[in-house]
Amino acid sequence: MAGDDAVKTQVFHLELLGEARLRHDGAHLPLERRTAAVLAWLALEGPHPKYRLAGLLWAESSEVTARNNMRQLLRRLRLSTGAELVQGGDVLSLVEGITIDASQLQAHALAGRHARVLEQEGVLLAALEFDDCPEFQAWLESARERLDKLRRRAASAESEARERAGDLSGALVLAEKLLGMDPYSEEAWRRLMRLHYVSGDRMAALNAFERCRRLLREELDTQPLPQTVALAREIERGPTASHAPRALAAKLPLSVLRPPVLVGREREWARMEEAWAAGLTIFLSGEPGVGKTRLAHDFAASRGNHLILESRPGEMHVAYSTHVRLLRQILARRPDPKLEPWVRRELARLMPDLAGSEGLPSPMVDEADRSRFLEANCQVVYQLCAGLDAIVADDLQYMDAATAEFALLMLSRRHDTQPGGSFPHFVDTFRKGELSPVAVACIQQLVEAGLAIVIELEPLETDAVGSLLGSLELAGAEGLTDNVMRYTGGNPLFIMEALRHLLESGGLERGWPEHIHPSGRGRDLIQQRLERLSPQALQVARLAALAKTSFELELAVEVLEMTPLTLAAHVSELEAAHILRGERFTHDLLFEVVRETIPPSLIPLLHRRLASALEQRKAAPVVVAQHWLEGKEPERAAPYLVAAANAEASAFRHMEAALLYFRAATALEEAGAFEEAARVRARARGIPSA
Repeated sequence: MAGDDAVKTQVFHLELLGEARLRHDGAHLPLERRTAAVLAWLALEGPHPKYRLAGLLWAESSEVTARNNMRQLLRRLRLSTGAELVQGGDVLSLVEGITIDASQLQAHALAGRHARVLEQEGVLLAALEFDDCPEFQAWLESARERLDKLRRRAASAESEARERAGDLSGALVLAEKLLGMDPYSEEAWRRLMRLHYVSGDRMAALNAFERCRRLLREELDTQPLPQTVALAREIERGPTASHAPRALAAKLPLSVLRPPVLVGREREWARMEEAWAAGLTIFLSGEPGVGKTRLAHDFAASRGNHLILESRPGEMHVAYSTHVRLLRQILARRPDPKLEPWVRRELARLMPDLAGSEGLPSPMVDEADRSRFLEANCQVVYQLCAGLDAIVADDLQYMDAATAEFALLMLSRRHDTQPGGSFPHFVDTFRKGELSPVAVACIQQLVEAGLAIVIELEPLETDAVGSLLGSLELAGAEGLTDNVMRYTGGNPLFIMEALRHLLESGGLERGWPEHIHPSGRGRDLIQQRLERLSPQALQVARLAALAKTSFELELAVEVLEMTPLTLAAHVSELEAAHILRGERFTHDLLFEVVRETIPPSLIPLLHRRLASALEQRKAAPVVVAQHWLEGKEPERAAPYLVAAANAEASAFRHMEAALLYFRAATALEEAGAFEEAARVRARARGIPSA
């Protein structure tokens, strides 16, 4: 009993992966060979008869000697640790409270915590062999392989998860790690090839194939499987430009996921080259799906080292949200920048994790504080982006006003202070007619100052559509040019949606289906894809459309009252249907169509549930307020609107603060709180004019 009490008040950690030792109070106790064997067996197999285990470890000794040796082993362990780590009489087991690295690995694998599995490195009892104990040696080899298999599964699953989330660099690292564990797995080689391709590095993908072929020939005297060779041939025909789709579907050819050539953009490309030579910021405008992103990505890739920044639905309501994501991306590329203390302190206003030992800076009190804040942000972007040739800022229509104003300042100063310097060129895209007034004004100022150019993209012409279809190398596709042109109006996104539909339905060989009525917009086709979803998966998609950038899987579990496993199955269905990519829609048009299909009676209920969940998560006040408003609860929205207005006022963004106060007052009036509404309106009128 005394020994049990000792264990309850002490913390022991048993390390079996690598060198076998026991850690306690900062001290490390190396474990004798058979002691480590006993603890490893009990940790991984559970309770076991004492003398049967003794027979495994003293196989050549008599039964009496083996039993006596086991008793002496347990006694020495108790004396060296001062605690009873192994309990029981005829049946031995480890006492509760001991943490064991190998057991933690198994627990993480069972719970699906793949990243945690990969943190547990090392071979089970790595430095120990038991040739004199053949049965135990056979068990040890089996246990080592079992743990390695868990690691391989975790590396594969985590690589897939990071690919779905858009973290292609992380997915690639794990794919290489998986190959280190199992270099003869052609499935792992194909994953590495695909990831290099979708990251935009075709040569790296083909080099991976050559590495695979050489390894198999030299080590196993064999050749890659037909499916590996077929993937290599498909990649050979693909583009060299970067940023292919972030997830690949096994059923669809690479050419449909990303057309191998850019067609019909010769005039626009020439104008972009002229603007680049003149040092101008390039803005690409057009309707959804017209090819702005592909053109921007391919052009930037042709210029050299570049970075992709995507604005997302819902960001326009949260000040500096797009700018913070840019900072996070460039800090990820240079994780330990040498920033001046005052710069780091100002950045902590947007990213509290950068605050030093002195804590967060005090609130801004005057325009001098705001100027210092903006100067710090300009300096850090100039400094950390110096090695880039280009930055592609995609979907500016979602960019928040604060980021737009900062971008105007930064780009203007860049031309003034760093002419001909190493600061990257910007290539930006936005949907025609959907920019905020602030963004429109910022772009107009840059154009009028001779610092930027706006290029409008039109849908492809018939000849270009024919060239696009011909480049895909799909039997029968080129003959559909006229039908595809009528159906899509030359919109590249709708063209690819049509082809995906025909491939998934097996109708490409039969020609253009009679039952699809050409709409010129492709929305009918997308609606058909949504109708093929299960009701539960469609419900998840609808929640994602309403939550916008606040959507997370944990949030969906709470709002939809699903178990994590059930939700995971529905998300997998959405990913397989190319509706979601991780926690985002695969493209903007799907987001819009899903939102339009939500029954009006369901919208307020989902918004109210979102608002309640986001309240608990301390989301941005303006986001919570918007959900309460759309949930028909204006009185609950008002305090969050006031909080957002107070924050804007403290940052000297007077116009935004006034608008938020007026919105709060209107919400209070709708709720019948007229006196409070009047007080809030008075606060708005008291704000200095911008």
